[in-house]
Amino acid sequence: MKKIILISLTSVFLLLSTTLAQVTTKISYKTPSMGALMGSNIALSSDGSSLLLNPAAMSTVTNGFVMASTQRIFNQSFLPYNVLTTGLDLPGGFGKLGLSFESMSVSYLEENLSGETAVGLSHAFTLQKDRISTLNMGYTLKFMNVDYGQSAGISGTGADGMDLGSASAFGVDIGFQATLSKRHWLGVVVHNINRPQIGSGATTSMLPRDVQAGFSYAPTRQVITSFALVSSPDHASEFHAGLQYALNPYLSLRGGIQSNPNRFGTGFSFKAKDIALDYALSTHPILPVTHQFSIAYAFTSPF
Repeated sequence: MKKIILISLTSVFLLLSTTLAQVTTKISYKTPSMGALMGSNIALSSDGSSLLLNPAAMSTVTNGFVMASTQRIFNQSFLPYNVLTTGLDLPGGFGKLGLSFESMSVSYLEENLSGETAVGLSHAFTLQKDRISTLNMGYTLKFMNVDYGQSAGISGTGADGMDLGSASAFGVDIGFQATLSKRHWLGVVVHNINRPQIGSGATTSMLPRDVQAGFSYAPTRQVITSFALVSSPDHASEFHAGLQYALNPYLSLRGGIQSNPNRFGTGFSFKAKDIALDYALSTHPILPVTHQFSIAYAFTSPF
């Protein structure tokens, strides 16, 4: 069984790594758990981040959840980025259903220059399960919209400029996750597998697309190590590694590194009953650090 799972996921990764993509706006780390671990947790994401990272990993989230996350990209007040995700179990053993909302904008002198939003519908389900192994699959259908705001106008601030209109597109993410003995996890995900385009004519842009594969291993109940490889055509491959250590049932520490460019992240997660507060700090070789915060609530599914 282990050989079948490994061969299947490896074949998917090799096949999809040949796809082409262009990159427009891309937020690599959308939540504190992603930022602190530098996105290395492709194979195991046990909170609301799974919808955005690898939808198949949503199957490992034991309860329903609601999570809100916020950050100022590179600590710039005019670059806010906010995320809201929720998920719950479906009746009849049909897996998990999730919803996500992402919002980013660029402003100057209280004028909104541009804005981007994405609304996603995610579904994760089990393909195969036995006593020691599990194979999950997940997908996310996304509606993405870009509002180009106003032109500079005579004042130069955009207050008296022309409306530049908006554009939208649909994207699809597909992911797989394999679990062995609840200590080994293997994951593969492709973001925007359908090669969505936004705009028309000379302004057409290919939306961000990448293939990611990762492995997580828990040598003890307190420690989880994670590794990931990110492949984007026309860009250097990236290697990511992270470690999470549970000091006690309430507090966990996280740390991670990334190559191309070289970055590192750190943070923590504090859990009390059904509430989780997360924080992460991620660096950049040139730009200022980014601070991320999130709050999550776990609840029992009504089904």
